[in-house]
Amino acid sequence: MFKYKQKDWDDIPVEVEPFVTIMVPAHNEEIVIEDTLNYLMTKINYENYEVLVTDDGSTDRTPEILKELQEKYDKLRVIKIEKNKGKAHAFNIGLGFAKGELVLSNDADTVPEPDSLNRYINYFIRQDSTNISAVTANMDVQNRAKLIAKSQTVEFSSIVGIIKRTQLGVLGSIYAYSGANTMYRKDALIDVGLFRQDRATEDISIAWDHQMDGWLSLFAPRIMFFMEVP
Repeated sequence: MFKYKQKDWDDIPVEVEPFVTIMVPAHNEEIVIEDTLNYLMTKINYENYEVLVTDDGSTDRTPEILKELQEKYDKLRVIKIEKNKGKAHAFNIGLGFAKGELVLSNDADTVPEPDSLNRYINYFIRQDSTNISAVTANMDVQNRAKLIAKSQTVEFSSIVGIIKRTQLGVLGSIYAYSGANTMYRKDALIDVGLFRQDRATEDISIAWDHQMDGWLSLFAPRIMFFMEVP
């Protein structure tokens, strides 16, 4: 059984960096979308990537903000979905336009640490990694001043982390992804027919689909994402 814990991070030369699509499904995200995209465009220490926003029928100022940002950033692309049908549908639509062989699911209210893409890629470039379907990262919150933020820090960093570490240690794989911060191998998503749109917990469903189809899924506790708490 393949059990893999990443201890050291190799710097990946730009000329061999796999192309990555950062997918941001968005529905009525006018409060957070601009800050998130500005961060993704300016703070990520990786060269070969794009940011693809799937605007899932937004009715607030999200479309206007996205249009302004597209004029500012060449790496930003936007897919407009006329009718809101949920995150799974938006992600599946976006996948058809994604240029990357690896796709990072990034919620509109979360941002990764600057070196996150390089760290994710470290899991996918090993010779024995061809069967890895996805790597899901750890989560913390940005606004630590509020009690709810501290509570969520405990939830993500402790409870969820313990569960995923236990699954990985005992079973050699994990059985639930975090939709806010998981990098997927695009071929693995296509292999299981993409996200199921009839499930409320699409991230858990596709993790089980990958397991049933023989793929391996990993938890990377040393890759951090940060959630914005209103």
